[in-house]
Amino acid sequence: MGRKGADTPFNCRYYSGVELGRTTISCSLQMTDAIRCGIVAIIGCLVLLAAGGAWAQERRAPSRLLPLETLWTTPLPAAPAEAPVYEADHVFVPLRDGQVAAVNLADGEVVWQMPQDMVGRPAAGDALLFVATSDELRALDIATGLARWSIPLEAPLSAPLVWNTGWLIAALDTQTLLALRAETGETIWRRDMDGGIHVAPSLAGDRMYVSLDNGGIVALALMSGDSVWEQRLEGAPAEILPLDDLFVGAADNHFYCLSELDGTIKWRKRTGGDVVGLPAVDEKRVYFTSLDNMLRALNRTNGVQQWRQTLTARPTAGPSHTGGLLVLGGLSQDLRFFDPVDGVPYGDISAPSELAFPPTSISTPADGPVLITVTGDGRLRALGRATGPSQRDLATLTFPGAKTDFDTATDDAQPVGGGTADTTTATVSAPVDGGTTDPTTATPAVPAAVDIESGVSPTERQTVGGEYAIQVAALIDGASATALLGRLIEQGYAAYVLEPRPGEEPSLYRVRIGDFPNRSAAEAVGRQVEDDQDVEWFVVLLP
Repeated sequence: MGRKGADTPFNCRYYSGVELGRTTISCSLQMTDAIRCGIVAIIGCLVLLAAGGAWAQERRAPSRLLPLETLWTTPLPAAPAEAPVYEADHVFVPLRDGQVAAVNLADGEVVWQMPQDMVGRPAAGDALLFVATSDELRALDIATGLARWSIPLEAPLSAPLVWNTGWLIAALDTQTLLALRAETGETIWRRDMDGGIHVAPSLAGDRMYVSLDNGGIVALALMSGDSVWEQRLEGAPAEILPLDDLFVGAADNHFYCLSELDGTIKWRKRTGGDVVGLPAVDEKRVYFTSLDNMLRALNRTNGVQQWRQTLTARPTAGPSHTGGLLVLGGLSQDLRFFDPVDGVPYGDISAPSELAFPPTSISTPADGPVLITVTGDGRLRALGRATGPSQRDLATLTFPGAKTDFDTATDDAQPVGGGTADTTTATVSAPVDGGTTDPTTATPAVPAAVDIESGVSPTERQTVGGEYAIQVAALIDGASATALLGRLIEQGYAAYVLEPRPGEEPSLYRVRIGDFPNRSAAEAVGRQVEDDQDVEWFVVLLP
């Protein structure tokens, strides 16, 4: 069930973040202490309202990620051995039986399987899949699985392979680092390091950043492998996120921001457990998980904690920042979504069995998959944005709170509750005609007449030319949809039913309200219908 604005803890955060004690007022008039205090209080409230309004505006931005639906599910020939990787239009999954399976990203078809006896996670790029055995490194054509080149390895890999813009980096368990030309396998340089490498190196610009087991972080010149600077932390560093600064967690219960110029520590944040995996970042914050079962957000500039959220499962990797939300999953049945602004859970999706690895975020056109998951029993799934009436990428979850299932997570089958938390409390009642509409007073136009007894759905409705509607149900039983429709119309809502789409299974009758000229008007109606009818809802964009 969606949250209402009055139930959210936003005000507590406003007040805890504003330092009223530093507000000073200078005035030449003679005033009593009470008047002075009153003025201070009034100005303080204005400051809070202004800050709160700006914060709420950021908070109200809807996610373009949820709701999700399963685009396809593929049973793999064996259980997965490593997390999937992808390149172009293929997903590659190393299997426990020694094979690697190439799966078409568009439809989930297994394109080819090759025995490889792989060691560690592969890498992909330049239309090649790079895999390592205990004594050989190979580049496979992604279309056929055939080898394009292979070179001997003097020792097994100690960290995942890394591909980046034509470079292939291999770390060996002899503390040796190899930089190769990805297209041909030619060795550009090799370097013996002063510690073991069990974390994937990071490449950015003309630098490579390497985390060592002994706590060292080494910046190397990418072209030559020469050392640029070194820094020593108190615990083994995790994978480094290289941006204008370097962000990295370590096994000393600290998260660090380092200067990319010379490695000096700009700030660090203590945690209650070792930091896990690669952090995520946006323009304002950096996000990471730690083994005290916490997800944290820090100010990217100074390391001040913005929020923290307790996790229900032990994290195995850092969060990914996908579709405007933070996504976490792995070694549980749930994918969990969090709002990056305040850390509030935005929803979760349950798989039929435990996930083997965290989800893989995919960058594809809007109508393609956005997340790839694989379960321990070998089921590979592609999740995409749920379909709308005619535009599959436009149905948008606008409020947190719902739990769906991978196999039924669509905008139709699993409504997720109200719109984004809003400070307005306006009610919407009487129908209005066309023209400019105020979201605090607007209502949808009345649809064409419906024969409630026969359950005939309207094919046309009156419209104000709006782009938004509210969906309150998607039902298999047409009679149930008709009954709900009748109740909504009796309450004065401009409701209607969309008949099942041709060929869809199962056939669903979608109960919707309105069209609306803007999202705020739609959300206001959604909140009211939730109160009146105790139904969940979400906003959809109309074609």
